[in-house]
Amino acid sequence: MTMGIAFFCFFFFLIINLPISFGIGLGAMLASLTMDIDRATIVQRMLSAVNSFPLLAVIFFIFAGTLLARGGVSTRLVRLAEVLVGRIPGALAHVTIVACMFFGGVSGSAVAEISSIGAMMIPTMEKAGYKKETATAIALASAVMGPIIPPSIPMIIFAHTAGSVSIAALFLAGAVPGVLIGFGLMVWAYFHAKKHIKPVPMPVLSFKEKAFRVADGLAGLFTIFIILGGIISGFFTATEAGAISSLYALILCVGVYREIKIKELPGILFECCLVNAVVLFLVATSSVFTWILTYENLPKILANTVFAITDNKIILLIVINVFLLIVGCLVDLTPAVIMLTPILLPLMQKMGMNIVHFGAMMVINLCYGLITPPVGTSLFVGCRIAKLPISAVIRPLAPLLAIEIVVLVVVTYWPPLTMWLPRLFGFVM
Repeated sequence: MTMGIAFFCFFFFLIINLPISFGIGLGAMLASLTMDIDRATIVQRMLSAVNSFPLLAVIFFIFAGTLLARGGVSTRLVRLAEVLVGRIPGALAHVTIVACMFFGGVSGSAVAEISSIGAMMIPTMEKAGYKKETATAIALASAVMGPIIPPSIPMIIFAHTAGSVSIAALFLAGAVPGVLIGFGLMVWAYFHAKKHIKPVPMPVLSFKEKAFRVADGLAGLFTIFIILGGIISGFFTATEAGAISSLYALILCVGVYREIKIKELPGILFECCLVNAVVLFLVATSSVFTWILTYENLPKILANTVFAITDNKIILLIVINVFLLIVGCLVDLTPAVIMLTPILLPLMQKMGMNIVHFGAMMVINLCYGLITPPVGTSLFVGCRIAKLPISAVIRPLAPLLAIEIVVLVVVTYWPPLTMWLPRLFGFVM
C-alpha cells in the first residue's frame, strides 16, 4: 500500500506539472503517513542525503561549467574544431559535433552545450544549406555527450546514491562511449552532407591563425586534463578537482580571456546557487522516496519477481534498457538516477554486472531522455533557440538517436567498452 501511494502521488504530481522535486517530496511524505515511523526520520534522511562531501563536486562543476559557458570557451572550442575538421564534407556539422565533444569535457551539461554551441552553430549551419530542423537535430544529438564525457554530474550523483563506487572509475567509463557517440554522429554527418548539402568553402586559415586557434582552444580544453589528470594520478579527489577547475575557470575567463567582468560574478554566483539549490533539493527529496521504497523491500521483491520470470541476462538487459528509456522520456536525468539506482542496483548485482558498468549504462541511457519528449530539457531549449516546434525536430532527430541507441547496445553487451579505461588505471579489478 505504501509503495502504491508513493508512486500514485508521484505520477499524479508529474501529470499536473508540479516541479518534480516537490512531487517526489510530497509523494514520499504522503506515503510515510501509512508507515510507523517518526516524522523526524524523514527530515534526518533529507539532511543526511545532502550532507555529503562528494556532493560538493557537483556544486563546483556547475560553477566551473557556468563560468566556461559564459566566458567564451565555447566560441574558442568551435574555432579549434574548425581547424581540426573544417575540411571534411559536412564541415559545419562536424564542427558542431566535435565542439560539443570538447565542451562536454569542460561543462558536463547538455543544456549548457545546446545553449552555447547550439545557439552559435544552428544559424550557421542553416546559412550553409542545412535545413533548420536538421541543424537543430545535429546540435541536440551532439549535446547528449555533455553529461557522458567526464566530468559528468550524473555520474557523481550515481556514485553518491550507489555508495561504494569510485567517481574516477565512472568518469573513465563514460569517456569511450561518449567519444564513440561523437564518431557515430560524424559518420552520419559525412554521408548526409555528401547527399544533401552543397559544399561550402570554409575560410582558408594561415598557419599562424591555426596555431593561435589551437592554443586558444586548448587553454579552455585544459580543464578536462586538470580534472582527469588529477583524479587518475590520485593527486586530488573529485571534489578537489571540482574546486581546482572552478579556480582555473575563474582565472581563465576573468583574467585571461576577459569575457567575464568582475562585477558580473555576483550574478553568476547567484545563478549557480539557484541551480545547485534545485539539484540538492532533488537529492534530498529523492533520497527519502527511495528510502521508503527500500524500507518496503521493493528492490528485493523486484529482483525475486524478475528472476522468477526469467534468468536470461540478455532478455533482462533489454527489458531494463527499455524501461530506462521510457523513464528518461518522463523524468529528468538527476531525479531518475537518484530514484532508480537503489531499486535496480541489487537486481544488476544479482545478475553479476559490475557496478561501474551498470552506472555507465544507466547514465548513458537516461541522457537520451534529455532530447526526447515530453520532458526533454535540452529538446525544449534547442527548439526555443531555433524557434521551432518540437514536432518539427523529431523526424531529423530520429536517425541520430538511433545511432546513439546502437552505442547504448554496445555499452550494454560489451563491458570492455566501458571497463577498459577504469581497469587500465587500476580503479576496477
